[in-house]
Amino acid sequence: MGWAIVLALILFGMSGLVHVAAMSWVMSAATRRTFATPARLLLALYGLGGAHILEAGLYAIGFSLGDNLGIGGFEQEDVNSFMDVFYFSLVNYSSLGLGDIYPTGHFRFLAGVEALNGFLLISCSASTLFLVVTRKPD
Repeated sequence: MGWAIVLALILFGMSGLVHVAAMSWVMSAATRRTFATPARLLLALYGLGGAHILEAGLYAIGFSLGDNLGIGGFEQEDVNSFMDVFYFSLVNYSSLGLGDIYPTGHFRFLAGVEALNGFLLISCSASTLFLVVTRKPD
């Protein structure tokens, strides 16, 4: 369980740092340029969406590393490529939770932390999108 906690703390922090950088970039780019509101919205959507994909990818790398450390796995036998793990991570990060891939062992803890982290960061993105659309450029 110790490795799962360490891995969760590292991934939680790394994804938070990635997201703060993305939100700062989006706010800076959206308010400095004289884009129309739809263009600012698109800039924010693509910037923050890309950050979310990167953050889910960090967790996918963490699950792959955790598999090598032996802290957990997946119940399904056909989860054998990084793309399968990345798919699980995206579904879990977004709290969609389709349930077609189940984590086992201490991956259950890591998956819970990822879902919490995703929820928090998606909420931050919603606030940033609101600010981008409602603020006037400098």
